[in-house]
Amino acid sequence: MLRRAGVIASVSALLFMLGIGSAQALTLVAVTPSAGAVLTHSPTQVVLTFDSALGEQGNSVTVTDPNGKRIDDGSLEVNGSKALVGITTLTSTGVMTVEYQVVGADGVSLSGTSNFQVSAAALATPSATASAVPTPVDTLPPLETSTATDSFWSNLKSGGSGILLGVLLLTVLLSRLARRKRR
Repeated sequence: MLRRAGVIASVSALLFMLGIGSAQALTLVAVTPSAGAVLTHSPTQVVLTFDSALGEQGNSVTVTDPNGKRIDDGSLEVNGSKALVGITTLTSTGVMTVEYQVVGADGVSLSGTSNFQVSAAALATPSATASAVPTPVDTLPPLETSTATDSFWSNLKSGGSGILLGVLLLTVLLSRLARRKRR
């Protein structure tokens, strides 16, 4: 009877931790310019939108041209769930790469990449609209999929290892108690 209680407690604790991990997952929901877009106007900034608020520190967004030269101006601004970085005047065409590493307000981190293409017409035509906070054009699927297992390991990295060790210790103690009662 005691052994069954220990197993039930262990499984319940594991399921609880999996639930906590999935609630803490940080997901990219939109990027402007959108992934794979072919631009005919030179962008003035890149905007990444996430499903929850970002922390004020530990965030990084860089944009590089096809030769690996940085084309962002380094002016990263975090505004709630959005990260904005300005783009310098473009001098080359091709596929531009956006690399990001962000930390959510709850401490969960996420990194990934996105690409957009700049056509020759974009170099001749500067962007007609340069708003302070652009609206994302479309919603993208997450670049990094989050499954319960991924969230579980993410949770462990962000402090859940103490919970796991506690559950493991409880399981060992309950199984030893069950063995002693049988003797």
